[in-house]
Amino acid sequence: MDNVSVKSYAINQKTIKVHFQTKVVSIDCTAYTSKKDLSEIYGACKNLIHEIKNDYKDIFGRDLKISNRSFIAEIWGHLVAYKISIWLKKTLKLSLIQKLAKFAAHRSGIIDCGEAKVDTNRWFWDITGWIFFKC
Repeated sequence: MDNVSVKSYAINQKTIKVHFQTKVVSIDCTAYTSKKDLSEIYGACKNLIHEIKNDYKDIFGRDLKISNRSFIAEIWGHLVAYKISIWLKKTLKLSLIQKLAKFAAHRSGIIDCGEAKVDTNRWFWDITGWIFFKC
């Protein structure tokens, strides 16, 4: 069984839990539900990935093979989807929309970032990060 460690990071007095596994980190942003809270994550993203990568190296004795650009792109991409899902849940009170928005919010609020060998979407985030982010 893979070695799993959990660390907590505070942003704007709320906690983001990160689960560390070999080649994968899972970032739980579901405690952040307001526009202001999510904006705090955007602002802290560079520092957050730096801390996560340092902690990953401390835990596993090697670097997490995800570029900063790709890492930021994936976090931001999920946060945009998360923001939209939360908005839909609060705004549109139709039963089917509520169920879909709840599902989407849960799926996008927990961000699984893995190395290319284990994350089939890494190529997408690599390209997106290369186009939109300079780190």
